[in-house]
Amino acid sequence: MQTVTKSFSKFFFVLLLVVTISFSISFSSYAQSNTSLGIKGGINIANFRGEDVEDYDGRTAFNIGAVLNYSITEKAGLSFEADYSSQGAKLDMGTNEATTKLNYIRTTLLYNYFMGSNDMDIRPKLFVGPSLGFLLNSQNKVGDGDYVDYPDDTFNSTDFGIAFGAGLHVRVKEGIWFVPDVRYNLGLTDITKNNLFGSNSTRNGVLSINVGLTFPLN
Repeated sequence: MQTVTKSFSKFFFVLLLVVTISFSISFSSYAQSNTSLGIKGGINIANFRGEDVEDYDGRTAFNIGAVLNYSITEKAGLSFEADYSSQGAKLDMGTNEATTKLNYIRTTLLYNYFMGSNDMDIRPKLFVGPSLGFLLNSQNKVGDGDYVDYPDDTFNSTDFGIAFGAGLHVRVKEGIWFVPDVRYNLGLTDITKNNLFGSNSTRNGVLSINVGLTFPLN
């Protein structure tokens, strides 16, 4: 519980800081609004990365959250995302399957490069940026049994990585966009505290297929 409380505190501090900076830049730099707010969600296909986790299979789960977009120029912009992201992996043990579930609050700051011009109804984009996850809980189950909490000293409370991918902005009406994307979140830091999986470094890897809807803040 203490770990969860600390994680939420860090998350809300980062969220407040980035939102404040974004709005300050937006309203001081332009007379018109270049900022939009939206909701997003999608499917996670998560797994572990490392020397001793090759036998693990992907766990299909979900993510859901909010996104704040800021347009710098016609071709470039920034997005700040805050999501609930369910991750983990599965291990086939022959007669049973063991499932590890890791739930995070994940914050991501993306640099977006848009193709085409603002008057296009469909605009492709590429994006990349850092991602920081705050662990809410970690659980394990075997077969059809119930999930059981891991001890608090099993997994690290934060997970840093890089997110990258491609997507589309599809105009629904003036200022409102439907935003599908495909991305990979490449974990760069060890998620375990005591080499739980026998590896010196076990990292997250998550392929996500997402959809979102954004609205102008003007």
